[in-house]
Amino acid sequence: MLKELRKNEKGFTLIELLIVVAIIGILAAIAIPQFAAYRQRAFNSAALTDINNLQKSEAAFFTDWQVFGHSAAAAAGAAPNAATAANAGAIVTGPDNGVAGNVIWVTGNAQSLQAGLSNNVDMIAHTNAGGDSFNAATKHVQGSRSYAVDADLTATYMAEATVGNNLVAGDIINPVAQNDDFNGQNNNDGNPFTMM
Repeated sequence: MLKELRKNEKGFTLIELLIVVAIIGILAAIAIPQFAAYRQRAFNSAALTDINNLQKSEAAFFTDWQVFGHSAAAAAGAAPNAATAANAGAIVTGPDNGVAGNVIWVTGNAQSLQAGLSNNVDMIAHTNAGGDSFNAATKHVQGSRSYAVDADLTATYMAEATVGNNLVAGDIINPVAQNDDFNGQNNNDGNPFTMM
């Protein structure tokens, strides 16, 4: 009886196995680049969401205190010292451990606002001397775009950026009140900011 069962057993032929391997190879060739593109879009979306949230937070901050704030890192959950005359913000990065990060904006009036920042997203916000204008930029470390906003406009700007590079101070210019500060400007990679 065992001999009869073994005679009826049939395996896959070499041709059938090669066809299956070829189909899997074709599917992998299509899926892997698409997966990389999805990841890239997700990284860019995180930076775009953070710049939009920053813009709304700055507007609310201005409504309460009649000044905009600049970026400063939170130290052990405490608000940093009040801003000095130079209102250049610090570059702050969201955590890479899956825990929500915090950024604090401060003003010369010793007021502060704490807000979340996505994982591995760099952010910087500058104010002018009077605190009546601000510019800000964000970029995910693995993203291919940097985003910027100007207090004088509701638009968001976008510039292509190098994947793997962090945001640098050269990606943002000092704000001038009642001026479109990013029109005709380039980011640190030499790519122009364009209105989205």
